[in-house]
Amino acid sequence: MFQLVYISKAKNRLSEPDLLKMMASFRSRNTTNGITGLLLYDGKGTFIQLLEGELNAVQDLYSCICKDPRHERINKLHEQTVEKRLFAQWQMGFKRLDTCDIVEHEGLSEFLNQENGFDYLKQNPEFSIQLLHYFRQC
Repeated sequence: MFQLVYISKAKNRLSEPDLLKMMASFRSRNTTNGITGLLLYDGKGTFIQLLEGELNAVQDLYSCICKDPRHERINKLHEQTVEKRLFAQWQMGFKRLDTCDIVEHEGLSEFLNQENGFDYLKQNPEFSIQLLHYFRQC
């Protein structure tokens, strides 16, 4: 099993209906390709995503993501082979960070208070893993 975490910046802020429409499409595609994971959106344009599945399926999806014109500044933060999936039951979990209560959680509020979450994650890639693990437990 292979995991990959990346961040990207949306070219335009996305509305709730846009995000829900995208998620429906992503979940369908991921089910077909045996991919699970979690997508986080900060409400300001920064996405953090963990993809997991067979190596070739994850790499192929990541290649498609890198070509997607809806976002830019795509940076791989982490990749590894793992024994088992973290998000085995989630075709693609999704959470908006600007509408949840993690502001109260020590250490996570620092990220949300950043003017530019993308740059913060690029400089602190290990934080993306902490953030993803937090939402796995919710």
